[in-house]
Amino acid sequence: MTTKKRGLLSSTKTLVILSLLCALSIVLEKFVGINTPVFRLNLGYLPVALSGMLFGVGGAVFVGTLADLISHMQYFNIFFALLAMVESTIYGLFLNPISKDKKDMLKKSITCQLVITLIVHAGMNTLLLWVLYRSFNPIRFVSGALSFPLRAATLYFLLKYREQFEKQII
Repeated sequence: MTTKKRGLLSSTKTLVILSLLCALSIVLEKFVGINTPVFRLNLGYLPVALSGMLFGVGGAVFVGTLADLISHMQYFNIFFALLAMVESTIYGLFLNPISKDKKDMLKKSITCQLVITLIVHAGMNTLLLWVLYRSFNPIRFVSGALSFPLRAATLYFLLKYREQFEKQII
């Protein structure tokens, strides 16, 4: 039976793949990229987006939430974990439906990243930082604007090579 007929987390193979994507997300977030107090650019979102593309909302939420919980264990906050769940859900909603048209893939990747950048990062995350810590840093908006094209382009390439990922993973 396939994973879709039996449920997302009922297959051992699916759980192993999602766990490996979670571990990859943690490594990419912690050790690959630019992590300074002012500017943060890493590739930890790619495994979450890939799990959302291949396994839907459930897979993306599993990978995104678990990666956030493990990587921020020393200063855990449930509200930031909920933001990771929202971001993962958006990846699953936007990237999961299959599309063969390149324009449609480009529209999906730009729209998905635009929603995440504006609503989750600039909106909800900024509000949460203000409510919890009375902290407002306008550099975060510049950082989001600078990283937007890179993130949208990488989402497009994930969608473009979806068939190859499905052949290798699923």
